Amino acid sequence: MPLSAEDIKELNYSLQRMNGVAAVFRMRADVAMNPRFAAFADLIDSYVDCCQRSLTQGRDFIRDGLVITEEFRVEMTDTLNKIIEGDAGGAAVKPEEKK
Repeated sequence: MPLSAEDIKELNYSLQRMNGVAAVFRMRADVAMNPRFAAFADLIDSYVDCCQRSLTQGRDFIRDGLVITEEFRVEMTDTLNKIIEGDAGGAAVKPEEKK
């Protein structure tokens, strides 16, 4: 179903808000010197880019989700692993044990 003018307005507003959040993460990542935090900022940037591309193609990224390539899925999985496990070049960070 084609997007209505109201749908496009709402989705553009959502993109503006997401871009604001992404900008804060990017700014903090640039000074944090933490590769895991930088990877999280990369993940946010990539997600927002996918949402923008989806809207440009006339798709509702909120209602219908995103259509991504296998290559992009692999790239985002690698990025997510960097966030959870630490920098790919370094040792994995283990969660602290509860005492």
